[in-house]
Amino acid sequence: MAELVDLKRKIAELEAKGSFNEAIEELESAIGEFPSEGSLYNKLGDLYLRVNQQKNALSAYEKGARAFKEETYFPNAIALCKKILRFDKNRTEIYGLLGELHKDLDQRGEAANYLLEYADRKRRANDLDTALKTYDMIRELVPNNARILKTISAIYEQVGKKDRGSELLEQAKEIETKHEKFKEIVLEEKIKTEVTPDIPEETPEAEVEEKTTGKIAEVEEPIRLEEIKPVEKDRQAKDSISIEDIVSPEVAELLKDEQRSSSVGVDITEKLSEIDKTIELGELYLKLDSIEEAIDCFRDAENAAWRSKDYDKALNLNKKIADLRPFDLKSRQHLVEIARMRKDNDTQVTFMLELAEALNRREAKSEAKKIYRDVLRIDPENVVAKERVGPIGPAAPPEKAASAVDLGEVLRIEQSEAKAQAMQSIEELVSEFRREVFESIGEGDYTSHYDLGVAYKGMGLYQEAVEELEIAAKDEKLKLKALEMIGASYLDYDKVDDAIRVLSESLEIEGHGDKEYFGIHFLLGNCHEKRNELRSALKSYVNAYNIDKKVPALNQKILQLKQKVTDELEKRRKNASGGNLSDKSASIEQKVDRKSKITYL
Repeated sequence: MAELVDLKRKIAELEAKGSFNEAIEELESAIGEFPSEGSLYNKLGDLYLRVNQQKNALSAYEKGARAFKEETYFPNAIALCKKILRFDKNRTEIYGLLGELHKDLDQRGEAANYLLEYADRKRRANDLDTALKTYDMIRELVPNNARILKTISAIYEQVGKKDRGSELLEQAKEIETKHEKFKEIVLEEKIKTEVTPDIPEETPEAEVEEKTTGKIAEVEEPIRLEEIKPVEKDRQAKDSISIEDIVSPEVAELLKDEQRSSSVGVDITEKLSEIDKTIELGELYLKLDSIEEAIDCFRDAENAAWRSKDYDKALNLNKKIADLRPFDLKSRQHLVEIARMRKDNDTQVTFMLELAEALNRREAKSEAKKIYRDVLRIDPENVVAKERVGPIGPAAPPEKAASAVDLGEVLRIEQSEAKAQAMQSIEELVSEFRREVFESIGEGDYTSHYDLGVAYKGMGLYQEAVEELEIAAKDEKLKLKALEMIGASYLDYDKVDDAIRVLSESLEIEGHGDKEYFGIHFLLGNCHEKRNELRSALKSYVNAYNIDKKVPALNQKILQLKQKVTDELEKRRKNASGGNLSDKSASIEQKVDRKSKITYL
């Protein structure tokens, strides 16, 4: 390890001297000795760019990304892949690699984005086997989802793989059967707990309490028996399940990740005709950790509230759906529409920013930018929109112009019209598949977003860093750390005003130990020092010093700033006391003498 540290120091010295080719030779030799050290490939790629060898640079970045992946440094690997795509968006394998890396980090939305793009590129290149394998990988991101299974089944059917299509369709039907059984259980238990028969006097008090205080009973408005589809008496006696069974491991396993089917079986929400009852059922599903069923109920209730012009209820329901499904666009679009109808500009801007963020995370960058521009029409000084319209960090190289039309490809399409129609049908299925995936995917782990933001920052990808850290900041436990890193990212790229804004906001967060604010005060000191606001900088450094007095560099900085502030004040005092000595020398001498005496006294 010491050898590696010495090597990196030597390469840094060569780079500082401008000896790029010599540094490249050293790195190429070092990689042979340390082939699993991803950071060496990263530095080698950077140096190749300095000498205008872009092809070699991208090759080095890709090798580095794969080395980081092997060593399970997934955020670093992702950052290197992003570097590659900044220069060449047509490297298909990088999209597949990014999908795998995000999947390893449990960032299912981002994984779906890149895997879908990878599958589309493989399909357009007629590599259907790889495309289908990738669709299966995407399916694993949202397990036990009958609708997605049906769509993939249809895709397999369309490309002539009927056996696999039938197999997936059977799996979908099994999930739907389990789901219908689950719905029956929920309804039966709801009836039991809401319409409780008279309890005999000899019934033990503990048993009564057990039957009336379970999770299922936590609803306010009972469902009338006539509203529920009758169940045969013998079946009811045979299949009757108690509250204890609902929370047992077996039933819990049944409840886990079940996907509601809107096209098969009894439609519960139709029977619960009132909006509040539909919401009540959604909340019940939510308590049982059956998210998809809950969301379906909330969507039905939201549609009914919208039709009845109950916009308060529609707004709350759309917020609930958006919280549960961060990649969902429909709920966010409805929130924007409600705020616009109410002419509430502040709320509209907030919802527009959330919609743009969701689009960004689905890699719909151009659509997101349009919304940010619309935000600026309403609020010209909106900081977030201004940042997003003008990206942070070095601009990516201009994309190459589209290549000329491939006439051979055109002829092939014209000569096989039937095949073209089939492909169009696949395009529709893939579009439906994409929509279903994003409507079914949750947020994942916020910590992985924080780690990824730190990795982006370390490699100079400031825009990407800020976006990931903003996601991490939604977690209250990570918010303080995430805002500190956002401020540091802005500062690294001379966005000093934005850095001060974010860091000042972070100081308002309560509930953390003093030491967790040390870095924020120190960074604020750096910001004010850059703006030559010496007294504010000194104040921030002193705040940091009061938290930790054992940082030698901080002590030295405070002493230097104190001297600078003293010199500045002395300079101002001299400038303020200056005047026209030739015209008023006697008067000035008298004032100085008098001042001297007053000071002495």
